[in-house]
Amino acid sequence: MLRTLAILGVLSISTANAQPSPIETRGIRLDGQTVSVETHFGEGLGRVRRGRQSTELFRGQGIATIVQGHGVGLVAYVTDDEEPFRVRVVRRDEVGEEVTLARPSGQSHVPFSVVATPLPDGFAVFFQEVQTNDPSAAHTYLARFSAEGVLREPAREVAIPWGLADAIWNGEGYHLALIYPGNGRGMRLSMVSTTPAGRPQQHPDWASAAGAITNVHLARSGERILAFYANGNQIMERDVTQIGPWGREPSAGTRRGQLGEHQIIVLRSDGDRVRPTAVRAR
Repeated sequence: MLRTLAILGVLSISTANAQPSPIETRGIRLDGQTVSVETHFGEGLGRVRRGRQSTELFRGQGIATIVQGHGVGLVAYVTDDEEPFRVRVVRRDEVGEEVTLARPSGQSHVPFSVVATPLPDGFAVFFQEVQTNDPSAAHTYLARFSAEGVLREPAREVAIPWGLADAIWNGEGYHLALIYPGNGRGMRLSMVSTTPAGRPQQHPDWASAAGAITNVHLARSGERILAFYANGNQIMERDVTQIGPWGREPSAGTRRGQLGEHQIIVLRSDGDRVRPTAVRAR
């Protein structure tokens, strides 16, 4: 079954963690300022933006994300270099030094997706690649870092062959948001939970109707886990605390606004209340 699911996951390679644009942008609010990472697929460029300041992350094939926690931002990215897995800590006044990790295997892979989540005492990052000699084979590696971005547990491969869109620590393991083919009607959001070691606990479910699903963010709201995402230009919200069954069409999500041109979703929190806002990417 995992082999079949790997093939389906690879079909979403252009949409995992992505927007229908040659530039993918993802952002957070840090000390009252929007900090974003951009992946320029056409140019082969990744960079961090803080206000008018820009820091280059990589050149060539790659993909990047950013997550907020412990008073900092953690930028994680996958490149096509010999040490492809990389992180940097971002503070309001600086982008920290790059930490690089080699993959455990010696195979040649292509950057696919990367997602990250804060943990109670640091961060976890899921780095994802596809084999260059077998495009149906997706490989996912889990690494853990301290709140300062220091490597605590080296990257090791976990049995997650599906295209990743976001991740969050659920208190006992991880909730992973996936992008899945929608039977010829676009893509759909799917969810799966894992153990702390990254082992899936069930088959992924159907968490949204099929459509133009992009810009996925997971957040905690009290005891609930919420998914915020764009379906076309609509910002949607769904409660994904409970993983549902595969193949059952879910009810419609709740509309939370619209995205304009060059806008991205950035989450803001007030206690347990989380709300999505549309922020200009650049």
